[in-house]
Amino acid sequence: MTISNTSAITPEQFLLQLWQQHQGAISRTLLASEADPAARQDLKQDIFLALHQAAGRLQAAEMPRAYLFRIVHNVTVDHIARAQRHKWQPLEEDMQQILDDCPSEQLGEQQQSQQLMQAVRRLSPANRQVILLAMEDLDAPEIADILQISHGAVRVRLNRAKTELMELMQNGR
Repeated sequence: MTISNTSAITPEQFLLQLWQQHQGAISRTLLASEADPAARQDLKQDIFLALHQAAGRLQAAEMPRAYLFRIVHNVTVDHIARAQRHKWQPLEEDMQQILDDCPSEQLGEQQQSQQLMQAVRRLSPANRQVILLAMEDLDAPEIADILQISHGAVRVRLNRAKTELMELMQNGR
């Protein structure tokens, strides 16, 4: 779905269309960033509030998708920093419930997804940021714009993130 004729719709309508178009990517970012379902819901609300406050700027942005992910990224970084200050302990119960409810033929795939999400959560913050954006098919210029770093820095971080992620997956930590 693409957003067309943005001048004919209100910023709030534009935001809703953009949210619907990218809600899967936002949900995956939430899942990779926060294991606790209640904290994840709070983070989702914080993100939507920040997007709502920026609806007019989002609609006027040259690259609204990149701007949306910059907001998601910034709110998520703030959330992680607060969690580290308060030393919240993430819960894994929701992932176990998903696995318990899965048919056996999907169990292997679900376990791999769970291992990947756990490994992504253990990445260093800089590597986690880059790999999450890359997993959402954002290209290097978009990632550079979102993180406000150079394209070269994006490539370096992506290589480091992939290496760290492979090590975590191989070691099963």
